[in-house]
Amino acid sequence: MRDNVWNVLTLLALLATLGVVLVFVFIFLNPYTPLNPFPPPTLPPRLVLPTSTPTLRQLPPTWTPTPPLGAETPTLRPTSTLPPTYTPYFIPTATPTLTPTRTPTITRTPTLTPTVTPIPTDTPVPPPEPTATEGST
Repeated sequence: MRDNVWNVLTLLALLATLGVVLVFVFIFLNPYTPLNPFPPPTLPPRLVLPTSTPTLRQLPPTWTPTPPLGAETPTLRPTSTLPPTYTPYFIPTATPTLTPTRTPTITRTPTLTPTVTPIPTDTPVPPPEPTATEGST
């Protein structure tokens, strides 16, 4: 019989522990619950500061002159509109321009030109022919 009393007391202690844990979790999730013995102070309402709202520029109101009372306004005749005409329009296209690149320049190197020098030979040179003189026939 003694074991039954201790078993019941153990079960009651486990249930009490589970209840306390549940109350702690419930207060942790919602601190404003009535189960909380020390609720946080209520927050003041959120301060909403005025923001600048731009006023868009508007055209001034228009005034249409009205004829004086009793005066008749002449009815304007309708006008005709010219039919549309073909107006060619060309979209300009970009023309590619070639950009100059560096090209090697050809430089001429001086070359020696052979010079002809007369080489003396052993061949005899014929004497010049005699020319006819006056007086000899």
